[in-house]
Amino acid sequence: MARPQMTGRERILTAISHEEPDRVPISPRVGAWMTAVYGTGSLEKQLQVLPDMDFMHIVGGSTPNYVISYPEEYDLPEVQVEQTKYPEGDYQVVERTFHTPAGDLSDRTKIPPPGREYGVSPNPIKTEHLIKGPEDLDALRYALPEIGTNFDHVHAAQEQIGHRGVVMVCVRSALDHNAGDARAMQDLMMDYYDDREFFDELLDIFHQRSLAQVRAALEAGVEFIFGSWYFNSLSAGWSPEMFAELFVPQIREHVELTHSYDARYDYYDDGKLAASMEMIADTGIDVLETCTPPPVGDFDLAEAKEKIGDQATIKGYVDLLYVVKHGTPKLVEDTVREAMEIAKPGGGFIIGSSDSFREGTPMANIVAYFEACKEHGAYA
Repeated sequence: MARPQMTGRERILTAISHEEPDRVPISPRVGAWMTAVYGTGSLEKQLQVLPDMDFMHIVGGSTPNYVISYPEEYDLPEVQVEQTKYPEGDYQVVERTFHTPAGDLSDRTKIPPPGREYGVSPNPIKTEHLIKGPEDLDALRYALPEIGTNFDHVHAAQEQIGHRGVVMVCVRSALDHNAGDARAMQDLMMDYYDDREFFDELLDIFHQRSLAQVRAALEAGVEFIFGSWYFNSLSAGWSPEMFAELFVPQIREHVELTHSYDARYDYYDDGKLAASMEMIADTGIDVLETCTPPPVGDFDLAEAKEKIGDQATIKGYVDLLYVVKHGTPKLVEDTVREAMEIAKPGGGFIIGSSDSFREGTPMANIVAYFEACKEHGAYA
């Protein structure tokens, strides 16, 4: 006999509790594909066109990140910002100087247009980074805005989703679009060896800010923190030993703070996880994503289910490129079926994708994905 039908929210919470819901929650990342097909990846449009989706919807916090954003006005009372924007070929170039009481900081960024070879959400290119050395740290503190405390947008999104899912507030790690964009990642890796005091201080500035953002969200009643840690990934070049030394304590602080408010923590790394997943699971995270399989990643679902399946809910897994975009409906179904056979028993599994489904993905493969997830994800 089939189990009573659950709502998307019930399904997700049951899976995270390592119990078996009526079926495995279906929660792929769809933003890039939605934007390419429908012209928008808005929550309203997703709710309209994806009736089988169990939403784990990600929203931003309320603290501006001026390391990677370029507004016309900056909320920095003690800082004067000079900013110039101009075209350079296909790119828009942004040049800035922050005049702070502790000295000047400057950077230069090339922003490619969406579409064409750049994709629907292209990454900007830093040709000059804000932080050149230890002498810039005092000025950096002035260039970081106050931690925001208004989370009305989160509650509005949860009301819009209703019982179809949950809303997660994204808080980025000390590296993710923070220190890793304020200073070139390759320079940070050299700093670890050449100037450890500077390295530690720069990361700590952003780590303390990330903790403050987590706390602000939790104080506002947020139920899920989406921790973005892909700059910390072994795929970025950090060794397992460096990961254990530098990042595991930071992850644990995030998770312990989140759990102290009876909230849940979803850890995001779309890179290699084979050598780090046990360390990450040991911090107490609730969900680990995106669990990317070979050839892009190295995640072995059967091994993960055995080693960390009792600790963390595994989310994602289905390869967006070689299976969903370039594969066939049969390959999509076979992949989903195999994943369900391995990870479905006992709960603790949310099927998703290795990152957002991309532009150019055939609609037939999207349909096959959701149909296979429903068929093979049902519990007896």
